[in-house]
Amino acid sequence: MKLTDYIASYLAQLDIKHVFVLQGGAALHLIDSIEKHPSLSAIAMQHEQSCAMAADSYAKTHHVLGVTIATSGPGATNLLTGIASSYFDSVATLHITGNVASFRQSHKLGVRQYGFQETDIVSMAKPITKYAIQLKRPNDIITVLPEAIKAALSGRPGPVLIDIPDDFQREILDIKKIPFEAFNQSTVNHKVIQENIFNNFIVSLKQAKKPLFILGAGCHNSAERLISLATKLKIPFLSTWPLKGIANHDDELNLGNFGTHSLRGNNIVLQNCDFIISIGCRLDSKATAKLDTFAREAKIAMVDIDHNEIEKFAQLGKVINYQFPVSVQVFLDAFSLHCEDLIEIFKNNDVWLNYITDVTQEFNYIPEYNYSGVNPYLAVELFSGAFCDDQNICVDTGTCLPLTLVYGKEKKGQQYISSYNNTPMGYALPASIGVALAKEKEVFCIVGDGGLQMNIQELSTLNHLKLPVIIIVFNNSGHCMIKQTQDDWLDSNYFSADCNNGLPHINFSEVAKAYGIDSEKVENNEQLKLLVERLHLRMDQEGPKLIELVINPNFRYEPIIKYGNPLENMSPELAYIKQKKAMLIPSLKENL
Repeated sequence: MKLTDYIASYLAQLDIKHVFVLQGGAALHLIDSIEKHPSLSAIAMQHEQSCAMAADSYAKTHHVLGVTIATSGPGATNLLTGIASSYFDSVATLHITGNVASFRQSHKLGVRQYGFQETDIVSMAKPITKYAIQLKRPNDIITVLPEAIKAALSGRPGPVLIDIPDDFQREILDIKKIPFEAFNQSTVNHKVIQENIFNNFIVSLKQAKKPLFILGAGCHNSAERLISLATKLKIPFLSTWPLKGIANHDDELNLGNFGTHSLRGNNIVLQNCDFIISIGCRLDSKATAKLDTFAREAKIAMVDIDHNEIEKFAQLGKVINYQFPVSVQVFLDAFSLHCEDLIEIFKNNDVWLNYITDVTQEFNYIPEYNYSGVNPYLAVELFSGAFCDDQNICVDTGTCLPLTLVYGKEKKGQQYISSYNNTPMGYALPASIGVALAKEKEVFCIVGDGGLQMNIQELSTLNHLKLPVIIIVFNNSGHCMIKQTQDDWLDSNYFSADCNNGLPHINFSEVAKAYGIDSEKVENNEQLKLLVERLHLRMDQEGPKLIELVINPNFRYEPIIKYGNPLENMSPELAYIKQKKAMLIPSLKENL
């Protein structure tokens, strides 16, 4: 069996249907074998970066490996931004790169390059992969491929890379049957919970008067179980952006997100709690803001399968009172044994719940909008109302990301897909292609004018495949989030961030038409409302569509945390007396 045919047959056994590729001289045999396999389709993208981003979103929604194939040199290096996205979001992806023939490798020659387009992609990829290797012998693929897949799926998931010299790809392996091992992500690498620490945690939790759950991306596979638990205990939960859609936006216990870009009332509630149970959330700097001010009078229990995410706080000077470096499932198995006792204790939790209701009703409001053009807060509210109950929404980075995730009104069963931790501009468009192929239904792609430019070539892929993707472009003629930072630090000098300071004006609706995609431009709120009514009725034609929203360049997203402030002190600032009344713990007046 030809080596590349072996790879294709192995991948087909993993319920993978699509592989994202860009053709090249060192990838010919790999892509040929994928396309010839009856269960696989090679999806030809226009940039290798897009391949990796589409594979990332494919894995997030289809819950199988996302796979790419790229050629040597620039083909392989172009994958790296998307690989980093999978690494930082803990997404299992497999990247197969071709390289120059083994006899043209420069390993022992002391030169930068011997074979044409030779690049040491393994060394480049190692810091952002769980496993990266170049085949030394053709037969090594029989052990390397399952090892790589197991690494991708085990423990904290992540990307892996296999680099295969061109001459190896053509080799015939002496093998008649494909060996296969099914890897169950939920049962690999489980650690046992430490009983003494857990018992102390339960004793301490029983004394809490203002408990909160914080749920992170690691909770995806256990979301139903966690929400059921929170409901039984009457403990409200905050969640990070990747979990938007695990519950209805108006569920009593679902407070929504928190952190540097969130709702003011949620942050005030978080800062005043006395016990946090953080599950599957690494509590990064965007979640905590100034770390020594985060939940400063609360005890913290932290559950994370990656022990390094917990142990980092010792070096950062923050106490994590109860540390559980185990999977969410292991923690919940132990926690459920104490559920009945805790239900009895927290059944009279009304004082805390009433406080939360009062604070969120007073401080979680939509900011005023006093500019011409489309109101972006209104846009995300209206669009979210038009999303189906099981809608998949791909969101790019920049201002459109917090707008959608903070002010959009989610329904249970929806999934919001983004590159949440690497946040490269240009993720959403190729990601929407991956999701549309994985789910075989309509996808919304929300992107800014800057982000769309990064991978705009994939409009041709979208049109070629006739995928049902609705692209909503927030066009504010620049990079709004960058301009806000320039307001704070550089006296509003918008160099290279504004259409009057180095960036071109682009008519995206016309560009879409040039790619063969139906489009329209929305210039005010009345046009917006009429458009959304049509979306509710789903009266538009099948296939892709682009909607360009004209946003005033002077718009600035709010509220946000400015550098050095605690979570409760978001900008624009409130009067000190008003905010102090909402605080149950002492305010940090010097920051107010």
